[in-house]
Amino acid sequence: MAVGRVVAVVGWHARAYRRMWFGTMTVTFLNPIFFLLAMGVLLGTLVDRSNPDLGGLSYLEFVAPALLAATAMQTAASVTTFPVRAGLKWWKTYHAVVATPVRVGELVTGVVAWAGVRVGLAVGAFALVAALAGAFASPLAALAPFAALLCGLTFAALIAALSAWMPSDQYLAALYRFGLVPLFLFSGTFFPVSQLPAWLEPVAWATPLWHGVALCRDLAAGDVPVAGTALHVGYLLALLVAGATVAVQGCRRTLEL
Repeated sequence: MAVGRVVAVVGWHARAYRRMWFGTMTVTFLNPIFFLLAMGVLLGTLVDRSNPDLGGLSYLEFVAPALLAATAMQTAASVTTFPVRAGLKWWKTYHAVVATPVRVGELVTGVVAWAGVRVGLAVGAFALVAALAGAFASPLAALAPFAALLCGLTFAALIAALSAWMPSDQYLAALYRFGLVPLFLFSGTFFPVSQLPAWLEPVAWATPLWHGVALCRDLAAGDVPVAGTALHVGYLLALLVAGATVAVQGCRRTLEL
């Protein structure tokens, strides 16, 4: 794999993004901040009065790191759902890319890397606002955006694989409705997963967002168990590699290479 060709794919996406960046501001930057203000600050004031069992954290400190990971997931999805489908099926721009010396593996790596750039910008901006709002309790919170970036890269690879293998475009809407939205609500973002029904809690543990949320929350709180952190990082990395591998195979099949 040639790094230069991967960088060229990232540059291609960056040049296209210059013409549409303003239209993505609501989803990428404003929506997470609105959630932080509404849930963490306003609702959090009411929640804190009931003395909830949140491991010694205020509700703002509990929610903000989770929203950091959720922002990474949502941003990654915006890059690897409809744009990947367009490249493969609608506009067929990926056919033009692989007609150059760029290989399929380099194309997929570049797409995931571009998703990482977008995720990095989004979580960086969100983390800055959250820090100004007093949402982080430890200096280790400076590492939380990197944990969110890993979570975003994992979702980028997994969703790119799904986009490449989906038999119909209609499945993209189903992915949001029955995949990303339930993950956002039930992976520990707004309440501990221990509050879920007993049969559903292990399902939450298996989701990549829960691992991203737990990792960001541990760093933001300054409580970083070695074994737990290794588990979260290892799990996300394994899914990242698996997703990228399947995405390459799906793109190669669709491109008939």
